[in-house]
Amino acid sequence: MYTSYLQIIALRLKMKSSTFSFPKEKKRITLLKSPHVNKKAKEQFEIKYFKTLICFDCCLNLKILKNILANKPKSILLKIKI
Repeated sequence: MYTSYLQIIALRLKMKSSTFSFPKEKKRITLLKSPHVNKKAKEQFEIKYFKTLICFDCCLNLKILKNILANKPKSILLKIKI
C-alpha cells in the first residue's frame, strides 16, 4: 500500500523507480493452554515480516523526497543512500 503511494509520487516527479520484494519471514510461537495437566492443548501465534526495497534513480528531487518521507508511518523503516 505504501509502496504504491511512493510509486505514484515518483511518477508525478518524473523519477524512475523500481521495487524488489524479498521473501517473507515467519516467526511462530507455541504456548501451552494448560501449564499443569494437558500437554496436547497448545496455541500457536505467527508474526509475518514483509520487506520491500524501492530504488529511485534520480537524485535531483532529493529534498522533495525527504519531505515526503518525513510523514511515513512508524512501522516502516526507510534509508536514503546517495
